[in-house]
Amino acid sequence: MEKTFHVIPHTHWDFEWYFSTHESLIQLIYHMDEVMSGLESGESDTYLLDGQLSIVEDYLMHCPEQTDRFTRLVELGKLQIGPWYTQTDQLIISGESIVRNLAAGIRLGERYGSVMKIGYVPDSFGQSIDMPKIYQGVGIDKTVFWRGLSTDVCQSREFNWQCEDGSEVLGYNIKNGYFVGSYLIDFDDPTPLCHQAEDGCIANNIAIPLGGDQRYIDLNIKQRIAINDQATADYKIVESSYEQLFTALAEEKLELPCLQGEFIDGQVSKIHRSIYSSRYDHKCLNDKIERRLSYQLEPLMVMAKGLGIQPKTHLVDSIWKVLMRNHAHDSAGGCNTDKTNKVILARYEQADQMSGSAVDYLVRKMAESQPKAEQGGIDGRLTLFNTLPYKREQVMTVTVSTQNPNFILCDLEGNSVPFDVAQVQKTYRGSIQRDEAENDPDYYYYQTEIELIYPLPASGFVSLQVCELDNTEMASEQSLLTVVEKEVPEAEIENGRYQLVYRNGQLDLLDKHQQRWWHDCLCLIDMGDDGDTYDYSPPEKDWQLTLNWSEASFSVQKGQYSQTLFVEGTWALPQDLTARAKQISNGAVGYRLTFRLEFENEALISSGSVCPLKIDVELDNQVGDHRMQLVATGPISAQTSWSDTPFGVVERDNVPEHLKDWRKAGWKEEPSPIYPMLHFANMHDENTSLTLLAKGVKEYEVLADNQLALTLFRSVGWLGKPNLYRRPGIASGQQFKYIPTPDSQLLGKLNIECALMVEPTFVPASIQGAWQQYSVDVLDYQNQSLNQFTNTLKYFVMHPLPQPIPDSFSGYCFDCPELVVSAIKPADGGDGFVVRLYNPNSFAVNQPGSIIFPALVGTIIETDLLEQEIHRYTSHDQVFNLDGFSAKQIRTFKWLK
Repeated sequence: MEKTFHVIPHTHWDFEWYFSTHESLIQLIYHMDEVMSGLESGESDTYLLDGQLSIVEDYLMHCPEQTDRFTRLVELGKLQIGPWYTQTDQLIISGESIVRNLAAGIRLGERYGSVMKIGYVPDSFGQSIDMPKIYQGVGIDKTVFWRGLSTDVCQSREFNWQCEDGSEVLGYNIKNGYFVGSYLIDFDDPTPLCHQAEDGCIANNIAIPLGGDQRYIDLNIKQRIAINDQATADYKIVESSYEQLFTALAEEKLELPCLQGEFIDGQVSKIHRSIYSSRYDHKCLNDKIERRLSYQLEPLMVMAKGLGIQPKTHLVDSIWKVLMRNHAHDSAGGCNTDKTNKVILARYEQADQMSGSAVDYLVRKMAESQPKAEQGGIDGRLTLFNTLPYKREQVMTVTVSTQNPNFILCDLEGNSVPFDVAQVQKTYRGSIQRDEAENDPDYYYYQTEIELIYPLPASGFVSLQVCELDNTEMASEQSLLTVVEKEVPEAEIENGRYQLVYRNGQLDLLDKHQQRWWHDCLCLIDMGDDGDTYDYSPPEKDWQLTLNWSEASFSVQKGQYSQTLFVEGTWALPQDLTARAKQISNGAVGYRLTFRLEFENEALISSGSVCPLKIDVELDNQVGDHRMQLVATGPISAQTSWSDTPFGVVERDNVPEHLKDWRKAGWKEEPSPIYPMLHFANMHDENTSLTLLAKGVKEYEVLADNQLALTLFRSVGWLGKPNLYRRPGIASGQQFKYIPTPDSQLLGKLNIECALMVEPTFVPASIQGAWQQYSVDVLDYQNQSLNQFTNTLKYFVMHPLPQPIPDSFSGYCFDCPELVVSAIKPADGGDGFVVRLYNPNSFAVNQPGSIIFPALVGTIIETDLLEQEIHRYTSHDQVFNLDGFSAKQIRTFKWLK
């Protein structure tokens, strides 16, 4: 049968890269004039605008007079748009972000006509295991991508890609890239290109993408296709689109291989396996904002709606869109010039400030609408907010402002609530003076950081009372955390779950559940990095250093709720690669490590509640071209590692198949056991499960002897470099010019938060629940007038709600421990509320549990990821019993009163 080659005109419009989005916008504006003129004149039949709507939004914002013209071409099917808002990374971006990205792209695209319902991903650095079910959830059953699929996994370009829940999409791999069709424009004989494009094809209909980075529309495409079509009798060459290609493939009725899993192999295209640790500062901010949006702001809006405050869904959508502009594959990866990364950082700061202020406003509005406090005769109510949908009773750190240094906490029935004092700061609240000696002594007050444990309702809040004492009274409930300085390098902390001991130059961990010591369980290592912003690569003469504590100072802080070990000092390290090659330590990195164990409610401990060892790493990085890792070592024997994915978990080989022969096999880069993660990395055997949790770290590596390492950060100074040890050949990024990126050296202060957890078995839902409790802070607000700067807008007055809200409130409560909560949010359009859950397990959960509502619920609707109805339930009470979840299944429910 004759083979037909579908030439698909398109542009790949990198949102930003070695240029900023502001710079590329100018080219976009003039580019669109040429595209629309070419389509209107018939010089080109169709044109794919890279599958992302953010650039459409930018173009029409600056050229609104072109809206009708643009819309007409979309409606005619000549200009193809969607389904993405931005061409997102899939491996280090949260599942909710990916869903919101597709939803924003599809809804925006529908304003202009039809949206291309193909998961078009021409350049993202790998494909997540969860994409088929995400695509199906928004009505997409086909995908086109370039990077990540090796012939070890699939010999053909066409295949069915399936998730464990049964979701399936038809996949097409443009394994030679999205730019190969330019050959037709430059040469008259298409035979070499056709041979290349048909290699590995089962079908007789074959794609030839004609486009490139910021490439113009080829107005001579019809003439060039005619010339090439006449040059050979063996092939038919037609101007086409991906929709036409898939229609032709369906008519062939092919028997295709069925694949499962993620695609992160660098065999036929570079995958940048270690880009996950570039620009840690950006990735940390992204993680913080994703957490706040999904687990604080949106749940707060649901909570507040029940108390009379209408959700601001368009506001939240706008914050998501600011964040999603940073999720384009280059933007998320950090492989950009410094000027571009400054623009990215500015967007992170915008999303951070907007989301943080929205949280602050709602917390304050609800707290200040409660009845005025009476006990103690002052306005000192302290309200604690739990935005997670289950009860919590864990250590909280809160700062309280009082006129006098001594005070007590009580519940609203007058019962005392014990707490520890961590630190006290005397603060001035009068008009500032050039000379502090002129300050009015009557305008001083005290800010006291305290630790306490108090039971919090699910999706709700409780109130306590701050009762000041006069200066002659002491509070028996108030205890000061004791600090023990160590003159010798030996110290220990413990709680009901672990004991951590520093002695003989190493950290030893006692797992009290199994009564087993993990000797030398934690250390940091530092190595040279001769790579670029795309990839880590060891230098030819590396000098790897285990960072010891021989000159550190130690202190221990102990209270009734926590014990903390502080380790402080300076590590002498090579200043650069030249010094490292000579093994000269002529630079310095200051550090302060904090190891913290907290005490939980005894009932929670006995029920198996997870209690991690919290690890905070504060660094003053003053050296370049290096990589630093936190390494956990334990008595585990495993062949694979695990991490979380957007909506599940994935298992990966500790020793990839081609680790030794990748060069001989012709791979584009080394398939190192360096892997992406969202929130945790895990290794386990039949006896023990070791998990490292993180807030913003996105990369782990499996080292020799089953050591599990988090890459804390990388320092590199170039956008792209050629001929790296792990990635031979041309430079990634801009191959024709060395572009320095001194900001990517990350010189200065770095704060990294992670945690270690040991359990007898690997239970993904339990680990995700532990991560949520660890990473999602309890919110607090003290109704006081001493400190007007607890948040940015506290200085300004605010009306309380017309009707006072209750002293405490309990919202929806999820009793489904084998599932993970992904979202609790106001429904799109403001009609009702939405909850999204998923089963992270590779097996079905037949009786997952229930959702308990604070009031009667009339109707519950199961929806797809676009919140369109699938099935309707009728409920007559406050309990909604969930039916079974398939393995790895995502389900979304909307409830209406």
